[in-house]
Amino acid sequence: MQPIQALAILPSGFAEIDLIRSVERMRSIGVIIARAGSKGLRGKNARPLFGRPLIAFTIEQALASQRLEKVVVSTDFDAIAEVAREMGVEVIERGADLSDDHHTVDAPVRHAVSVVEAREGREYDAAVMLYGNIPLRPDGLIDEALEKLELTGADSVQSVGSAGKNHPWWMKALGGDDGDTLIPYHENKVYRRQDLPPLYGLNGAVTAMRRACLFNVIEGEPHAFLGEDRRGIVTPAGSVVDIDTAADLYYAEAMLRNAAGQGERKGVAEDVFAIGDHRLGADDPVYIIAELGVNHDGSIQSAKQLTRAAAEAGADAIKLQLFDPRLLLSREAVLAEYQQAGEQDVFEMLATRQLDARQMEPIAELARELGLDFIVTCFNLELVDGLRDLNVDAVKVASPDAVNLPLIEALGSVGRPMIISTGTCELEEIAPAVATCADQLPALMHCVSSYPTPAEGASLGAIAALRDRFDLTVGYSDHTTELETGMLAVAAGARLIEKHFTYNRAADGPDHAVSFDPPQFGAYVDRIRAAERLVGLIEKRVQDCERDVRAVARQSVSVVRDLPAGHRLARADLTVKRPGTGIPATKLNDVVGRTLRGPVKANALLHDADLLESLGYARAAG
Repeated sequence: MQPIQALAILPSGFAEIDLIRSVERMRSIGVIIARAGSKGLRGKNARPLFGRPLIAFTIEQALASQRLEKVVVSTDFDAIAEVAREMGVEVIERGADLSDDHHTVDAPVRHAVSVVEAREGREYDAAVMLYGNIPLRPDGLIDEALEKLELTGADSVQSVGSAGKNHPWWMKALGGDDGDTLIPYHENKVYRRQDLPPLYGLNGAVTAMRRACLFNVIEGEPHAFLGEDRRGIVTPAGSVVDIDTAADLYYAEAMLRNAAGQGERKGVAEDVFAIGDHRLGADDPVYIIAELGVNHDGSIQSAKQLTRAAAEAGADAIKLQLFDPRLLLSREAVLAEYQQAGEQDVFEMLATRQLDARQMEPIAELARELGLDFIVTCFNLELVDGLRDLNVDAVKVASPDAVNLPLIEALGSVGRPMIISTGTCELEEIAPAVATCADQLPALMHCVSSYPTPAEGASLGAIAALRDRFDLTVGYSDHTTELETGMLAVAAGARLIEKHFTYNRAADGPDHAVSFDPPQFGAYVDRIRAAERLVGLIEKRVQDCERDVRAVARQSVSVVRDLPAGHRLARADLTVKRPGTGIPATKLNDVVGRTLRGPVKANALLHDADLLESLGYARAAG
């Protein structure tokens, strides 16, 4: 071991005492374990992620450690071994007995350390076990674990994450006669998350252990290698991603793309989401879509009339829905509750309100003549090619298909801007969709798939949550019946608004009742434009309209009595008074000790020219 110096900070009340103690720096080896098989996603450690093999991320993180003396990869998979060697890392090949689903995780680590020590003729003091299927872990975590191992004298250190909403106190078992009765796992009276006792779960991002513990094999004790004194390091929420399923891969891809793009996309004009000639940046007008949906009732003529009315009402685009009931519905398909009024059969309901791509052509042509963009939501993989012939301005993914990754991938091949609606989605379900089409920077639509959506269920705060989580343009698909919801969504940060549009809210059909007719839609647009003016700039700076008030209402340094030339100013000589046209009040302490150039009358403001020693300050106008 090599001696190092460590500073121990004593409890409050002993801050003046520094305790310096000598700690031996451990010789540490990092062992990345990555086998070919998997109980979940076969071959996952070599699967591509963000343009690289999955294992490459862990290798890179291990090589970045300042405390690991050596890094090796233990594997039975040629593809993984090849990646490791290309990155300059030694490969420890292991046999089938260390690669099946029955061996304990410490066995390949112990094997790798033994092989390296036999070659080098010396022993290591500590080993760090790293799973090759964890591409995301906090920077410096490996070194932090080794440092804690050294300074505490612990047997092992493992990374943990907060239990959060999955706290055991809120977990339920299923029981009862029917097997679906919710039974509290732990009886308690805690209903607020902040009142739960803090609990943590192992996340596998790092496990550091002393060599003596690693080689202490006890039959029937699979975790004996962790020793008795086990310490934890808490990692931030969302900072560790463990790949076990294809969905995990999509989520990690979204995280990596988001992290890589944060410093590049923001403020880059060419990357602002746009549809046709409309930019949807923070300083651009809100984009308003009139969702015709199926409110044309299967009539081209009705769709044209709605298109003209949408243009007159102030919409920027119209949107239609492209589907074939025969391709969309299985024999088990049923109507949603809101669709059931006056309808007998789900197939009949859709078949009578269907327009195919060829029938949409004259509607698209009319929209462009009226200066409207033409957008289509496509529900069937088989119909995607028809969008190319229509030359749509954008494609939209309906909320139910936000988890339909094959459809999203196919729509991405159309090469048009993509909008993904997120109704019925949990936040973690959206990440795979974003990852599937991340190269195109899609826009996301906050949506609540309830028809109509009650005002208390609109959840407009989710607009900011989506924007902050994915760093993408976010809009709102409005299913409420209130005229004010759109303008409130704009105030919440929405850059595009979609609202169902109809000729008559009392007409038969699933969507008419939750739509706005032309007069309502026009009033809705007016409110959105008013909200734009009220929200204004997204930065905080002085507005031209407030400069007069700024000048007269702010305060400046003033003298409290007559003072002669050559007088050295003391704090007792000074106060602050309106207006703000002299030396600003923020400079009061800087004026103390300065010398007056000439006499100054009581109650007068001081200016920089009154001082022999200039402050170097020039009062800005307003």
